[in-house]
Amino acid sequence: MRPVEKEYDFPNRGIHDFVSRYVDGLPDLRGKVVVDIPCGDGRSSYAFALKGATIKAFDLYPEFMKIDGMKAEYADLAGRIPVEDSSVDYLICQEGIEHMPDKISLFREFNRVLRKGGTLIITAPSISHARARLSMFLMESELWRRTPPTEIDSVWFSETNSDRLYFGHLFLVGVQHLQTICTLSGFRIVERVRTRFNITSLILGILFYPLFALGSLLAYSLYKNKNTHVEKNRRYAILWDRAKLNLSPTVIFCKHLFWVLEKEHDETEVLQDLKSLTRFEE
Repeated sequence: MRPVEKEYDFPNRGIHDFVSRYVDGLPDLRGKVVVDIPCGDGRSSYAFALKGATIKAFDLYPEFMKIDGMKAEYADLAGRIPVEDSSVDYLICQEGIEHMPDKISLFREFNRVLRKGGTLIITAPSISHARARLSMFLMESELWRRTPPTEIDSVWFSETNSDRLYFGHLFLVGVQHLQTICTLSGFRIVERVRTRFNITSLILGILFYPLFALGSLLAYSLYKNKNTHVEKNRRYAILWDRAKLNLSPTVIFCKHLFWVLEKEHDETEVLQDLKSLTRFEE
């Protein structure tokens, strides 16, 4: 579904600024199918449609769609996305994963609908930048001046006549756990897009970078010779990648995650790859 010929002046602030610039840099997408979930007011759907893509937009509140000629359908990220297996070229989940308790099932659902080699784009608030790390240490909150998520600000109902709960930022995930979830779901990282630097994180990150580096190198050195059932070179490579991820300026300084991933394996291939990590004794 494509919009009518009309320009929309969405405010270029927050994560949408980076998403729209990224999509604008993609090649012509005519003949490509894009799923946008949750689509919200349709700003990302519109950006993809301008590149010629066919859009399938879904949201808990499809009535929020603002793009003329484009209709959103109801879908819940906690359930099945109503599209066929291996039928989608791009899937964008902008500001959605932080609301979901079962991220493994969510990413497996992304894997199901994407074609092999298809692209998954995810954005979410980060709890891995320097300010958030300090805030989590002080109060288990993503922002130091905010209390941790509670029942008064982290749940809502989709309809007045529904008993189904939906969640706010109750399930934020750090980059290390997210990396593992992506791998276990058959995705490989293509790019971690740099988003806006947080000034406090920039100051804290520079100040504490030696401590981050020391901790990362110590963890790598002390842990690399464990799990000897995994082939040494692959074990070293996986753990070193995690040390580098912990020290990435994009991780330490940016308050938003913006990851671009490729569907590398389907679910059965993921299982085979995980089994290949282990050298079984004869």
